[in-house]
Amino acid sequence: MALRVGLIGLKGHQGTILSGVEAMDEARLVAVADDDEGRLSGVTGWPSADEETQTFTDSAKFFEVPMDIVGICGMDAERAPMILEAAKRGIHVIAEKPLAMDLDELDAVRKAVAESGIELSMLLTMRFEPPYITMRRLIAEGAIGKVCLATMQKSYRLGTRPAWQCSRETFSGIIPFIGIHALDLIRWVSGREFTEGAAWCSNVGHPEVGDLEDNASVALQLDNGGTATARMDYCRPAAAPTHGDDRLRIAGSDGVIEWILTTEQVTLIRNDEEQRVVDLDEKIDQFADFVATVRGEKKSWAPAEDCLRMTDVVLRLREVANTAHVADLR
Repeated sequence: MALRVGLIGLKGHQGTILSGVEAMDEARLVAVADDDEGRLSGVTGWPSADEETQTFTDSAKFFEVPMDIVGICGMDAERAPMILEAAKRGIHVIAEKPLAMDLDELDAVRKAVAESGIELSMLLTMRFEPPYITMRRLIAEGAIGKVCLATMQKSYRLGTRPAWQCSRETFSGIIPFIGIHALDLIRWVSGREFTEGAAWCSNVGHPEVGDLEDNASVALQLDNGGTATARMDYCRPAAAPTHGDDRLRIAGSDGVIEWILTTEQVTLIRNDEEQRVVDLDEKIDQFADFVATVRGEKKSWAPAEDCLRMTDVVLRLREVANTAHVADLR
């Protein structure tokens, strides 16, 4: 029997789901919904769609279509209500990040997922990329000794932002939206948990994007006494050779491992070994990983507990940003 997949919202990493459906013979894209009729008009030409794929601008009608898995990739403010609707219907969910706009919504999502028994994952797409998979493995193997310090940078071109990202009514903010990737990678790659955190964010140079912050910095305490920082911005120049400038550096008692996107290299230097470029592990298909989890074949590479945890972390850090308070993340 074909695996029936629906997609609601075309405002995020939906390509991860669509490419996964295309690559999987037993998966079918049965329905797509979005509020932009122009984008829906192109669905018939997608390699992942077929002549029976239905399109909707009405989310209620979309959810009337029988499906096994739904990808939720709309505006941030729509995400939690859509997850709750899917859980009520027993549909497994792979969603954009963050999972909710505030902690009350997140509690409702957590409860609904637990009571329904559905599988839930989040599009923490960077977890599935070779550099971070490789760094995580090497750190777990002891390549840098005890983790002392982790730093992550995410810098993007601002470009033209959609209206929904310029209003706090519909957009969660730079820390939940971008920072969740940086903070998740620090936690996941290092193998350390966060205990306390402080944050700052603002819009200094781009008033035309309204409520969208153009910079943020986060400082964190790790559970072993180490520290971490994450910085994110929309200040990458338009003339830059890449849209993003991502960097993850983790320093340990025995060495340092670092990834810089613009060099496309992971480097490792140890007390007893000169710096070298590390061979990268294979990329993991996130959609295939989620399907295998739904089928009970393996544990998800981005399990529900991590997705809920990271949403909780970024929402708490957003709350304390610019207040001079410290968030208890235990």
